Amino acid sequence: MSPTTDCNPKVEIPSGPAEQLAAQLASMLPEAAVVQVRLQGPRTLWPHLGLTAVNDRGRALRVPRAKALTIARWIIRSFPHAGWAASGGHAFDLRTAELCGLEA
Repeated sequence: MSPTTDCNPKVEIPSGPAEQLAAQLASMLPEAAVVQVRLQGPRTLWPHLGLTAVNDRGRALRVPRAKALTIARWIIRSFPHAGWAASGGHAFDLRTAELCGLEA
């Protein structure tokens, strides 16, 4: 057995695109457990994105506007068939990489 066998532990690489997105967002928002994305302002000609990051205790975290818009766009583009326009929004769990609908 080589003395350097345990020096470089293998890093678990996320397998699918949802897992990769969750890992990337978890590094960008280290305190967040869930990210809620909504298309606000349905009367406008363009989507007006809303994002709320929530920690594991249910408290909303402050996310700068530019970062919030970028993350919201990434999530929407990663799940194009989620019915964004017809729903009240979705929650993306960063721990499980699952997307679920928000209750109105």
